[in-house]
Amino acid sequence: MIKGIHKLLGLGAIIACGMTSQAFAQDKACITLKSTAETAKEIVGADGKKTTQMVAAEKVVPGVEVLWTVTASNTCQKPSDNVVINNPVPAHMSYVSGSATGAGAAITFSLDGKTFATADALTVTENGATRKARADEYKLIRWTFKAPVAPGGQAIAQFRAVLN
Repeated sequence: MIKGIHKLLGLGAIIACGMTSQAFAQDKACITLKSTAETAKEIVGADGKKTTQMVAAEKVVPGVEVLWTVTASNTCQKPSDNVVINNPVPAHMSYVSGSATGAGAAITFSLDGKTFATADALTVTENGATRKARADEYKLIRWTFKAPVAPGGQAIAQFRAVLN
């Protein structure tokens, strides 16, 4: 029964992440977001060769890695400055260390949703001792795009997380 609960929680995590991504821009009305979740699937071709393709995540079980992609599209006729995407690491999932990417973006992380820093600068205090934060402790990822997003253009943020 526990495995069934985890499957349900994994699906809930996929749905929740897509709904909670946020983008900030100088003109918020110009930026629309689309979130997708994909998993790797082995495909056997007609020639018998195996390849791996990314497919929409339908069932996620513990230990499965999910690729999250958030696309911020500029729907206006002018560039959007200061585009920032905030995305939580879904509940019951752990961020995969070093997996966040975003061309032209500074990427920072948060343990509490308030303070952001690079992965190397995040620390945790336990029993009076300070240590470097582990990737599985990250709660939120922020991409701050350095260049404006052109009219009709997109800014893409990605990361991987594993269902616990």
